[in-house]
Amino acid sequence: MEEKQHLTGNGAQGTRADWATLVAHAVDDVSRILHSEAELFQINLASKLRSQIDYAAATFAMVAAFICAGICVLAAVILLLHQSFVRWQGFLWWQALTMGALLMLVVGIAIRRVAGRSCALNSKDA
Repeated sequence: MEEKQHLTGNGAQGTRADWATLVAHAVDDVSRILHSEAELFQINLASKLRSQIDYAAATFAMVAAFICAGICVLAAVILLLHQSFVRWQGFLWWQALTMGALLMLVVGIAIRRVAGRSCALNSKDA
């Protein structure tokens, strides 16, 4: 791959590389760099996509918890307004539904905080 040149003026022999070999090495190096960059981009994109899917699922769960809480509040208000019926003995249903609504609100807020924290951690990693 190397060609020997003729003797130089001081008697030492000089070498010069074959241009075709140098170009082949340069193309190979650029190809490896581009391949490595493409792999890094793919890994980074997959990580970002996974975190966005996790955030969307957590947001869906939070919205579902808030909808359940809203339904419980609505049912509790309706039952409170119809409390004059004497047929219901024992534990009052409107109180149970109010407690269920409060529990669902707490669950929804907890889901939001956990999803926000994990999203903030993922954005710091990038």
